[in-house]
Amino acid sequence: MRTNFWDNTPQLCQAPDGPQKYDPNTFGTAEFMRFCQLCGSKPYVAANVRSLTPHDFDEWVEYCNSPAGSTTLAQTRAADGSREPYNVIYWGIGNESWGCGGDFRPEEYAVEFRRFTSWVPTYGLNLRFIGSGPGASGRDPQVSWTRGFLENLVGKSPRLLDRLFGFSMHYYCGTTGNGDSLEFSTDEWYQMLWQADLMDSLVNEHWQAMGEYDRERKVKLLVDEWGAWHRTTALRPAYLFSYIPSLRDALVTALTLDIFNRHADKLAMCNDAQLVNNINALFLAVEDRFAPTTIFHVFDMYQSHQGGRSLRLICEAPSIPVRPNGVSPATTGKEKSLWGLAGSASLHGKTLVLTVVNPHAREPREAEVSLRGGEARAAQATVLTALDIHAHNDFDHPDEVLPRTEAAGVSGSRFPWTFKPASVTKLEIELG
Repeated sequence: MRTNFWDNTPQLCQAPDGPQKYDPNTFGTAEFMRFCQLCGSKPYVAANVRSLTPHDFDEWVEYCNSPAGSTTLAQTRAADGSREPYNVIYWGIGNESWGCGGDFRPEEYAVEFRRFTSWVPTYGLNLRFIGSGPGASGRDPQVSWTRGFLENLVGKSPRLLDRLFGFSMHYYCGTTGNGDSLEFSTDEWYQMLWQADLMDSLVNEHWQAMGEYDRERKVKLLVDEWGAWHRTTALRPAYLFSYIPSLRDALVTALTLDIFNRHADKLAMCNDAQLVNNINALFLAVEDRFAPTTIFHVFDMYQSHQGGRSLRLICEAPSIPVRPNGVSPATTGKEKSLWGLAGSASLHGKTLVLTVVNPHAREPREAEVSLRGGEARAAQATVLTALDIHAHNDFDHPDEVLPRTEAAGVSGSRFPWTFKPASVTKLEIELG
């Protein structure tokens, strides 16, 4: 048993004693690696820079990657169920080191990064170390952390940049109103989408700052925590940061994935950090009850982009005025607007995948799709939407919001398409 890192959170302080407060450690490294193997994912883990040492980190690498039977820790791994090494390549050096990961200053963290990445046993693998980057927000992108870390890393020796495979950034776009994921006004719908769309400028700002020290662009940006963060609602009292995602969260997810796809040249990895019963969760589960969320269906739709070549997409549609918290821009003097249509595109041989978000809560968008250098021969459309922008999936209604797929009668280099209100649309177009 060990005390949960989040034990001081008021919600856990008020909760009854149990595994949420005092972790029995029944799901550790071996179980996580097995989970990754079962779902076909590559593990990405982070060293504890706040309270452990480089020696502890070296031993963790040895436990995961040393050849079968070669070391005492390899024998421990075998006793835990895996004689063969896990061959973990992606290693975060700390997590949110500017805050809960140690309250470091960037120059202090640069020292720790150098210590933790010096002479780590590789066992013939190309280990990829990821630096703990900024916790960005719309108000403070923390570019000073990015510059401060890189200046102190590269200033020590330019060759140390070779140790840095990627630099992580976290951005949770927050919530609106009273913080409830299912109760919000139309104004709050638009405000939430506007906040999520700030991801686009954050990626650009940090990429530009990284380029000041990495002229050859060796280091990529990672966004390994992101999504909407609403207040906790009652799946169970002791479930930390849990809520039920709605159609609004589906659009937040879709527009964010489109941003990542548009910046494919800058981004090496983008992770929805939580999976079940937590922030931006794909699934809800309590005992034998289970439901895929609206967010899961977006991920399922967008997997069609995987392995493709990102193409440039230009969308033109009337923008939508955004009133923060329902306050008119005329009152605040701060004019905000959200684009009328946005998306991304990828090419897979002769198949073009186009995903588009229509953020308008009530109105469809009629558009002409123009394909430069190609013609549509056939197409299939998948649309995720609902009549009510508050619609969601839960245990009693697991299929309330589902994508619908049907043939699309389109042809030629130009064709009209109507994007439904409050929708995520995927067009898979076979090119002639």
